Amino acid sequence: MIDFNYLTIAYIINFVLLAIASYTDIKKREIPHIIVILMLLINLPIGYYLFGIESIWAFFATLILCLILGIGMGGGDIKVFTVLAPLFVGGGSIFHIPKSILLLIGISAGLAALYPMTNILKRYWKDIIPSSTGLAVVFGFLIYLLNHYHVPYATLFLWAYIIISIVISRKIPKYKDIIKKSGYLAPIYLIGLYLVDSNYFINNNILLSFFIYLGELTLISIVIYALTGAEISSKKPISELKEGDILRDMVYLKDNNVKVESANILKRFKQMVNAELGKNNEYDKIIMTDGEGLYKEDVGLLQNLHKEGKLPDELNIITTYPFVPFVLVGYVVILIIHYYFNIF
Repeated sequence: MIDFNYLTIAYIINFVLLAIASYTDIKKREIPHIIVILMLLINLPIGYYLFGIESIWAFFATLILCLILGIGMGGGDIKVFTVLAPLFVGGGSIFHIPKSILLLIGISAGLAALYPMTNILKRYWKDIIPSSTGLAVVFGFLIYLLNHYHVPYATLFLWAYIIISIVISRKIPKYKDIIKKSGYLAPIYLIGLYLVDSNYFINNNILLSFFIYLGELTLISIVIYALTGAEISSKKPISELKEGDILRDMVYLKDNNVKVESANILKRFKQMVNAELGKNNEYDKIIMTDGEGLYKEDVGLLQNLHKEGKLPDELNIITTYPFVPFVLVGYVVILIIHYYFNIF
């Protein structure tokens, strides 16, 4: 039986507010400021009443964390996690950040990443699956050799090699072909290892381990593909750009010259860091977007530059999905864990 105390009532009210925010995020791709303000006015006083000054520390610690993560999230997402933090202090914290909020961020981000990652797999599976199979063969074979000769830190170095190999295969087609073709050796590797050392094969569950490696390498490959430019994007006429659109391109302005460059997430991140450090003095202005998307003034500037003939008719826009509905799902999961499993 649920005890309807102040905390439970606050949880219910926040659920309703998150549901409203989810609806507006789906329909308009925005989170009304009034929703966030109401959550703050409810959660901070109740959090302080129940947990004291620790709820204030939780609020600011979560805000700092979300600002660090802010390149990948919009401002509304940051505010939602932050204003929820004071209510979840009772379940313990790490560096004053409630464990429940860390789990909520993880669940939300995982669910939000699932669909675009699935799209990347659908688009690049002919490269990802064979390459992952080949790398699983290489990994398994080298693990056998290195363990046999008791090489220290073998697994650590092998995983570093595997990740570097995936990155290199994105840049060098011939290397990718070699890795893909090595995937055909999988049956020979499994049968050969069984014949050579059946005890090792059975005791270490090599067949099961091979498929686990294959799954892990596929997941790592999808993430690296996304980081190195395989984001799902589409071209959009500049005349149709609107506030909140996230550019895959970066637009450089210098005097009367304009340059457009397609950039993956790592390059955009590097430029954002350089901008914060004041290292982009080479250009008068660089138009690039974080999780917030384009600002109104940037949209106007781009459209004016297009009218002047300095920009192409279209720019690459990253396909995005509403995020708050995933926060709502994660929020429900956290409450179920809290009330029915007495965790947090």
